[in-house]
Amino acid sequence: MKTIKVLLVLAILLCTKNIFASSGEMNDLPKTETITVEIQKILRDSNLEFNEEVSANVYFTINNKNEIVVLSVDSDSDELEQFLKYKLNYCKIQAEGMSPGRKYLIPIKLVASR
Repeated sequence: MKTIKVLLVLAILLCTKNIFASSGEMNDLPKTETITVEIQKILRDSNLEFNEEVSANVYFTINNKNEIVVLSVDSDSDELEQFLKYKLNYCKIQAEGMSPGRKYLIPIKLVASR
């Protein structure tokens, strides 16, 4: 159980450094460390276990209340897709540099539990 939590946090750290907006300049992007910490807090207490490596691309926007609004999750794993939608949708974040209404992409990769 602890192993999957550690692996989940590690995967999030490695994947979220590649956050980028679908349009705009690189200077307009939020700080990766801030987004990583926010996503870690949200996904920290999960009990998902996978027998193989799974990944997903989460497309989201921020509303006027600083909540994540999941637009879509692109993944081969239906379980991971439903989990990410459930955990991330309408979660309030404190990340600076996030523009309401702007679309963002965050890749997430989870390694297999052993």
